[in-house]
Amino acid sequence: MKRTALYPDQAALHAKFGPFGGWELPLFYSSILDEHRAVRTSAGLFDVSHLGHLEVSGPEAQSQLQPLVTQDLTRLEPGRAVYTPMLNPQGGILDEMIFYRPEPDRFRLVVNAANGEKVLSWLKGHFSSSVSIQDLRDQVGTLAVQGPKGVRLVERLAHLTPAQAPRYSIRAGQIAGRKVLLARTGYTGEDGFELFVGTQDLILVWNRVLEEGKSDSIQPVGLGARDTLRLEAGLPLGGSDLDETITPLEAGLDWTVAWGKGPFVGREVLERQKREGVSRCLVGFLLKGNGIPRHGYPILSGGREVGRVTSGTFLPAGASGPGTAARAIGMGYVPPTLSNPGTSISIQIHDRPVPAEVVRLPFYRRKN
Repeated sequence: MKRTALYPDQAALHAKFGPFGGWELPLFYSSILDEHRAVRTSAGLFDVSHLGHLEVSGPEAQSQLQPLVTQDLTRLEPGRAVYTPMLNPQGGILDEMIFYRPEPDRFRLVVNAANGEKVLSWLKGHFSSSVSIQDLRDQVGTLAVQGPKGVRLVERLAHLTPAQAPRYSIRAGQIAGRKVLLARTGYTGEDGFELFVGTQDLILVWNRVLEEGKSDSIQPVGLGARDTLRLEAGLPLGGSDLDETITPLEAGLDWTVAWGKGPFVGREVLERQKREGVSRCLVGFLLKGNGIPRHGYPILSGGREVGRVTSGTFLPAGASGPGTAARAIGMGYVPPTLSNPGTSISIQIHDRPVPAEVVRLPFYRRKN
């Protein structure tokens, strides 16, 4: 099982580790609740170096990537980023990722940990020799600084003005004298940065961020809170809410499909679904009784199973800031007739159905 370069430092911080996608990663340092609350109210620092970095470059990089994703890369300006699914011919989500364009002829793809080899092989099978693909998975790590105080913290560290790094931008910079790519993106529902750092510099940058962030009450955060934060923000997780049998239209990601861009892999399937409708769709729900909805639990309507929970958790009172109520939340796929907010469903928890209500996603939206 792999470990990131930060494992010794994380162990010294008394991290509780667990397996994820072939990696041994911190699940939490203090507690999932404390770390969730820190990101919502101040700032959190994540080591997400299990994410895979692939770089595609060359004069034809854009034209050869264009038919492999649903977004229109001709509209992606240098210095910007875009979230996009990559589909198989059946319209299923091979992986969903962020494409960064640091330079006109260079794209950085940050892919899910378990899908690195699959995406790399997929790209190689579609590219000509005029396009270069670099596998940077062992050379680059990712640190995420997220939360209301996280943006100003990174701006101080990298000597940036607010105008230099707008949302979904990427630019080169330095932290602690080391080269860093500064991406204004994240996976928590909060504003923040993701820092792409050479693996040899991860420890130095990690410690510098923690030191500078003491005045902002920054905390190291594990994957446990990362999961509760992204679920509360209504962000789907690859392998749980998304896989190769699920299309963007079923997952509520139709906003990522640029219908005017021309051909792309899986387009015919999506056009048929757009024309005829989908047979299932991803919804959020709020549990109305006691229990915690877990991945795989049956979703019921009229006593009949109509779907399965894909993600679920329980958030105690105050988890998302002062005055926020305790709630058990989840996501899952149901027929379109049951997808309207306010629809009553049930979640089978062990041997009993617990009432739930379909609600509009996201469960949490940050204040500007």
